[in-house]
Amino acid sequence: MSDAPIARRVLEAMRRQMASKVQDLSAFRTGKAAADALQSSVVRPESLEGSDPAHALYTIVQNQMSVMAEQLLQLDEMRVFAKLIGEADHDYLPSWPPMSPITKSYFWCWSNLDLTANAHRETLGSVIVRVASQYGMHANMLALMKTFNESRMGLYRVDGVIEGGVHLRDLATGERFVAICHSGYSGVAGELWFTRVLPPPIPGRSEHVVFTSPYILIAPDEADWLRYLDRIAAQDPKRPRRAVLERHFTSGPSRRYWTEFVFEGYVNHTPGAIYLKGLPDLPASRPHSREYPGHAHGR
Repeated sequence: MSDAPIARRVLEAMRRQMASKVQDLSAFRTGKAAADALQSSVVRPESLEGSDPAHALYTIVQNQMSVMAEQLLQLDEMRVFAKLIGEADHDYLPSWPPMSPITKSYFWCWSNLDLTANAHRETLGSVIVRVASQYGMHANMLALMKTFNESRMGLYRVDGVIEGGVHLRDLATGERFVAICHSGYSGVAGELWFTRVLPPPIPGRSEHVVFTSPYILIAPDEADWLRYLDRIAAQDPKRPRRAVLERHFTSGPSRRYWTEFVFEGYVNHTPGAIYLKGLPDLPASRPHSREYPGHAHGR
């Protein structure tokens, strides 16, 4: 693929190292064991005890991508990713409030799936998928890696709460679905969530998966958020509204646009959820922004 220069250079380097018998690709080949577990789980989802099967499948895939990322980031060809991720990790100290509102699950998704390194919009995840496809990754594992890499954060309204799940409506697309939330937070009808929702990974099941602990948007209200979406869509009127908004939720106008929104919008937290206030394009609306009225915060 000529439009993925980092992935191309990584594959070329790996081929050279394999030819010289220098590179140990055991971390990539261990994907077979995880893929076998994945295949078994797809066939018999009840075999994954102690967790919802759909969430457990995505966790298996996340773990395998993390193994590959750790090895790939050692390559010279990946130093741009290593630098960007290392700097952000230092600045945000991802964990959980009160240490940081940037959770580990959110940071993993941002650094692997959203953070772009160049004008070709390559991500760590896109490089992982390219390498996995070249080195015989199990088809089911590869398919869910691609699903991860194509996912995005989004703005969702909780339309109802049921046992084991929530009814969500995507404010950017209007889509409605039932999702499971593994964080332990069940939600309240009428809430707005900023989170990453993944499609059903198990054939025959319709439940989506709320993969990151939800950020509850306590202010402004839904009407102001809809006006925000209108402002974003109006910036690129020649493209379909849905495409503009989906790309915006993936990366925003800058690499740290959404991480800064979360970091500066933090208000409070409860087990399984974090509360935010403000809008991404209005710094003065976020409590920890330097522009917030009456405050002069520094990092």
